Amino acid sequence: MDDEFTGMPDRSQAGRSALAQLKEAVDADDWDAANRAVCAGWFELMTEHGEAVRVLLERAPGHALRTHPLLAMMLGLIYNTHGFHRLRGLRYLVTAVRAAQAPRSMTVSGADRVLIRSAEATAFRLIGRPRLSIGPAHAAVSELDRLDDEERESLGELPRLYGQLGISFYYAGEVDDAMDTFAKGLAVSPTTPPSSGFGNLAMLAGVHALQGDLPEAAAHIDYARTGPWTDRQRRMYTGTFYRLAEATLALERFDTAAARTHLEAMEHDRRSIEHWIAEAEVTALLELVEGRPGEALAGLEAYASMRGAESRTAAARNRLARTRSILQLALGNPDAAGVIVERDTVAGPERHLARARVGLSLGKNGSTLSELRATAGHLRTARSSAEAAALEAAVLLRLSPTSRTRGVVQHLGALLDKTRQRLAIALLPGDDLDRVAAALDEAGYGHVTTDVPLRSLLPVAEADLQLTDRELAVLGQLMGTGSVSEIASALVVSANTVKTQLRSVYRKLGVRNREDAIAVALNRHLLVERE
Repeated sequence: MDDEFTGMPDRSQAGRSALAQLKEAVDADDWDAANRAVCAGWFELMTEHGEAVRVLLERAPGHALRTHPLLAMMLGLIYNTHGFHRLRGLRYLVTAVRAAQAPRSMTVSGADRVLIRSAEATAFRLIGRPRLSIGPAHAAVSELDRLDDEERESLGELPRLYGQLGISFYYAGEVDDAMDTFAKGLAVSPTTPPSSGFGNLAMLAGVHALQGDLPEAAAHIDYARTGPWTDRQRRMYTGTFYRLAEATLALERFDTAAARTHLEAMEHDRRSIEHWIAEAEVTALLELVEGRPGEALAGLEAYASMRGAESRTAAARNRLARTRSILQLALGNPDAAGVIVERDTVAGPERHLARARVGLSLGKNGSTLSELRATAGHLRTARSSAEAAALEAAVLLRLSPTSRTRGVVQHLGALLDKTRQRLAIALLPGDDLDRVAAALDEAGYGHVTTDVPLRSLLPVAEADLQLTDRELAVLGQLMGTGSVSEIASALVVSANTVKTQLRSVYRKLGVRNREDAIAVALNRHLLVERE
């Protein structure tokens, strides 16, 4: 729920007026009038009178909700903020989507079309279908950009409309459109208090930070600290990405105390906030930098478990895969990291990058370089580019030096210098980090490894103890049977081959029997089914 104006007297008065109009309309069963009241006081009703509005709108018959998408949307959003009642909210949001797509919704004024299309985009986003929000979000932004001054004035809070549309673009994967929309929202924000544009500013700061463009993030953070904003805006839902930006920049400096301060300053319901994945990832990164990867992974999985079914969707698993795999590497489980990458990561450049990271920890220099080659020209963020350059430099420095090695090191140094990233090289195994740091110093970029208390976040891999693909196949069969002949038949190999591979599996897992091998494999996520 948007919280930017809670407690501000002038807005409270407007909210009471809209609530009175809504009550009068509901008492009269006049759902057109109720819709007008919701349109006129949308943000004030949402932020200041949510419970009263819920009680009123629950009196609306089904046909009224099916023909007035904003009424259904309001109910859905209010329930969406209640962690234990979100499923009920989702049903109302589905109703809102269907109502928004009805022919009746196409014949209203331009200002009303903006609200309806915005509601449709938000509803798709919140019911877990973010890609479907792209069309209505584009339609709403285009309509909004075309409105004359009088129509724009009738909408009230333009910055917050742009902000919600930008969030819909962001979660649909249209990051460029999202950033453009946030910039529009910030541009039309009042420059004196009270200003409703903080959500746009927070998203700009957070996305820049998460993508590794730290100078831009820092510029937006500075404005967030000093502009016409309130402490409430900085700590509530609206300011979530601002706090994540502050925490991310602190972690790039290895300042875990500052990062924790910002994360603990956030006030929201972890069961309902839609930004939960970003929060979970930054929190896990904090604990990793603090040297506690086990706690980081446990906390991440607990958060995901609390979110229930939405954490098990393909989209959520894809977004969490990077952090999960890195934490497994930090725990010395590259096999488990590889399974997560293959099972959960969507095909594309980020999967190749994740495979390269696992390959480096497994000592597979050739396959690591092959995966990195597949990312060339396709990585879209400064963070991914820096991580790819760090991995390539690490691999090449394991081999005989060439002119290519020097070029990659120089490119890496320039990336780290321009973007101010440091975690990209901290995510190298310790021995690789030492070689990369020495090469950066020789190339004239020594300051990027000495201006922070840099240290490796990953252990040196024991390559000879990692299971081969054939050994993983034998281990998978071992889950169902201890019979050597049955395993041999299933894998179409000889019994002697199975015996040899079983001995190798037991040695590498540090066990002596099937039961212990299965227990260790489950603990290390080696037997997770690949989908």
